[in-house]
Amino acid sequence: MAADLPDIRRSRRHRHTATPRQGYAPSSPRHSYVIPAEAPVPDVVRGDGIQALSHDVLVRRSLEISPGGFITIISIIQGVALALLAENTFEKPSLLAGVQSVATLLIFVVVFYWYLTMSVLLRWAPSFLDAFLPFGYAALEIPPAFFIGDARAWNLWLSLFWFGTMACMMITRKWSPRSHFGDHVEAHRILHRLLRELQTMAGITAFAVGLCGVFAFLDWTNQLFWGLTGSIIVLFTVGVVVARTEVCSSQIHAHFGVHRPPFN
Repeated sequence: MAADLPDIRRSRRHRHTATPRQGYAPSSPRHSYVIPAEAPVPDVVRGDGIQALSHDVLVRRSLEISPGGFITIISIIQGVALALLAENTFEKPSLLAGVQSVATLLIFVVVFYWYLTMSVLLRWAPSFLDAFLPFGYAALEIPPAFFIGDARAWNLWLSLFWFGTMACMMITRKWSPRSHFGDHVEAHRILHRLLRELQTMAGITAFAVGLCGVFAFLDWTNQLFWGLTGSIIVLFTVGVVVARTEVCSSQIHAHFGVHRPPFN
């Protein structure tokens, strides 16, 4: 009877040592996966371009860099002039220094406002002269801030500043052909009429303030009078420049269907 019973231990050992089926390893999965190889990294060349230059790219870059560059230059130089203005105003407080400080501060604001307005209306490919003129013109704002309280030097330096303004108006009129406005001929005429008016106004102011400086140099007893007279002339000119620019800029925007009321 015992001989007829199967050997259980032998059967278990036989199952564990059985030969696996063809093509499969005992510990390998039934399905194999192929891991893709990583793509080769392209060689990086130092200084390699990220965008090829073309006509559209060149135009877009010129449009983007022009206004930001001008405003940045003006802001840096005006920061220096503003620091000098604050230092000299509070160091030597007087009636003349106070009036001259207000006039000088408004000049800073008007110069920044003018560059901001022209950056909207006019764009061209910048050159070396475009980099030089903002430095040269804005640098003329520094001496008046340094000579606050001095009727002679302040008037004479501001006379030079307004002569520089007149020259800048002439250059802007020369470099603003009709192509900036497309088919809107009347908008181009409005801008050039504004530039001629401001050029004339700047020349008259330069001459008048220069005379105040000369008279202050010759007449030592009336420094306050000549200093205040020069300041009043400057304040009047600043008001005219802002008023005419606001009106003409509003008219130009209206030609293109943009609602921009003056002094809005």
